[in-house]
Amino acid sequence: MELMVTSVLVTNIFQFGWWRCKQRSGELTHWQRWDAAYYLGAAVPMNIGMPLAVVLIYIGEWGYPGSKMWHSGSWMPNTVHGVTLYIFKWLGVIFMTIGVLKATQLHTKIMKKWRKLRGRDPPAEVAPSA
Repeated sequence: MELMVTSVLVTNIFQFGWWRCKQRSGELTHWQRWDAAYYLGAAVPMNIGMPLAVVLIYIGEWGYPGSKMWHSGSWMPNTVHGVTLYIFKWLGVIFMTIGVLKATQLHTKIMKKWRKLRGRDPPAEVAPSA
């Protein structure tokens, strides 16, 4: 179930980011236009690796029991490939967060609103009323 939900979510988020990058216009370099798509594209396999390994090893019994990712009653992966996949899972979350922020430009919107609330931007001109 985790593999299915994760796969659907990360691929749809990647598709959204690609679509947002494609809509960017103006004189932009390749990286300025597609940076979010690259971050999101890198996040997809990182996020799917751990749940896929769990399905293959523990449900499909692929290489089981020699390829178990944790042993001795541990709640966290404590084998080399288990720890590696766990680290990549969290790196994928970081890449996904960066990609979503870059695709939505949320960080610039928040900073713009923050400056406005703190009085660092000049106030907007108000038209005189008649």
